[in-house]
Amino acid sequence: MHQPTQLPPGPRSAVWQTLRYLRDPVGSIRDVGRRHGDLFTLPILGGAIVVASAPEAVRAIFSAEPDTFAPFAADAMAPVLGRGSVLLQHGAAHRRARRLMQPPFHGARMRAYGATMRDSARAHLAAVPRDRPVPIEDVFRDISLDVIIRTIFGVSTSERLAACARGVRDTIAAFGPLIATFRALQREFAGFGPWARLRRLLGGVHDLLRQEIAARDPARPGDDILSLLVAARDESGAAMDEQEIVEQLFTMVIAGHETTATALAWAVDELLRQPELLGGLRDELRPLGDDPDRLAQSPLLDAVCAETLRLHPLIPLVSRKLLRPFELGGYLLPAGAGLGACLLLVHLHEARYPEPLSFRPQRFLDGKHPPPHEYLPFGGGARRCLGAAFALHEMKIVLATLILEFELELAAAPARTGVRAATIGPKGGVPVVRR
Repeated sequence: MHQPTQLPPGPRSAVWQTLRYLRDPVGSIRDVGRRHGDLFTLPILGGAIVVASAPEAVRAIFSAEPDTFAPFAADAMAPVLGRGSVLLQHGAAHRRARRLMQPPFHGARMRAYGATMRDSARAHLAAVPRDRPVPIEDVFRDISLDVIIRTIFGVSTSERLAACARGVRDTIAAFGPLIATFRALQREFAGFGPWARLRRLLGGVHDLLRQEIAARDPARPGDDILSLLVAARDESGAAMDEQEIVEQLFTMVIAGHETTATALAWAVDELLRQPELLGGLRDELRPLGDDPDRLAQSPLLDAVCAETLRLHPLIPLVSRKLLRPFELGGYLLPAGAGLGACLLLVHLHEARYPEPLSFRPQRFLDGKHPPPHEYLPFGGGARRCLGAAFALHEMKIVLATLILEFELELAAAPARTGVRAATIGPKGGVPVVRR
């Protein structure tokens, strides 16, 4: 056992590591892992993080008592997401929020949104102009946002759809990686600057959400997720107040909009580079028609989505803040330290995934699926992504609709990875040409 105050070794310069990550997130993390092993301390602006990628260490982190941790960098994210966001809560408040929010994202309720996902994909993809390059990720963002507004907010009229989409799109565009991470940049200058603009946009989106909440009758809930949240009650019979619902809805938008679009863009980038695989997937999907439930059961489609999320994890490092000392890998990490499971390094470990940089969906066929601590695209433990089933279902339906009904070609070299507000994704948005 090392000294209680000693952290694992790692790079020294927080400034340099932050700049390297912003320029090349995948390469910088892999380089540190090669030099320092599967347990190291990563210094970054905003606080050092002890990073683990060995299966035993990852299992220990995600199986620890939930009250061992608090969210990492919560002070920086709270002015954007709100203190009541499920992503920033811990302890009893976090458990209550998850229980209230969970039902709409599972089972029959979640599958009921399949037709909306298919129809939105069909409409937006049909609007893509032919014979000129278009970043397909932008199209997927529009689809994802449309699905969110229709399923979560229950908005259906064209005017309200346009207003919600415009407000959310502008807010997300202003929500960059630096302003989302560093509290020092969250300052207004007499009403000017990026932070002031983001705050104005947030206020507009919150006003739209409050209007939608006010239109709901808890005694007569609709099928949309907002109506279900308004009607939800905890064990004591208490409902979420308006501010809670606003913050949880905005969290859903931030967490679900960019991530699904990015995963779909990576899937298209990989599939269009393997025509035989794409043809085989189209052949498997064609007899299933356009029924969302049947399409979602395709084994090869499931494997393609699983391999996409393995090779291109949207959040490379899932971080927490320790509330108490925690033993890991021979170190007793002190309370207050940052601790993270590196999904990127877990997913690229050669002993677990031969030829880890190759896109090989067959890894996930014929019942082959790695244990949870070796495959974590949605995180793990008590803070695993609430919308994981919803996101995966949407990914399958949109991708199947594209493959069955549209012909695309890549218009650029393989995409490199860049940093967004809270995720990583393909630089340039994967340009394609529709034929």
